Amino acid sequence: MTEQIDRYVSFRNVEWERRTAEVFALLQPHFDGSTSPFWDYFLRQRVIAHAQGLDDLRVLHNFLPTLKDLLEELDDERTLSRLEELEVLCM
Repeated sequence: MTEQIDRYVSFRNVEWERRTAEVFALLQPHFDGSTSPFWDYFLRQRVIAHAQGLDDLRVLHNFLPTLKDLLEELDDERTLSRLEELEVLCM
């Protein structure tokens, strides 16, 4: 039997750092391809967030609706799926 994960009790066994890094790796082609001015803005905000001591999970959370909309428009089901999984388990 697999262990149930309840994010409201603990982040134990959720592997949020690995999951967050995976989402950023999947987003990288969009950053590189710069299909929208949003990506440059998003990356600048990420730098600001890191300077304030915030992590990438928080960065994704701050831009969640916009990211989901863009990924849907770009038909990037894989990244959208991983982002939604991260949302359910960790945000």
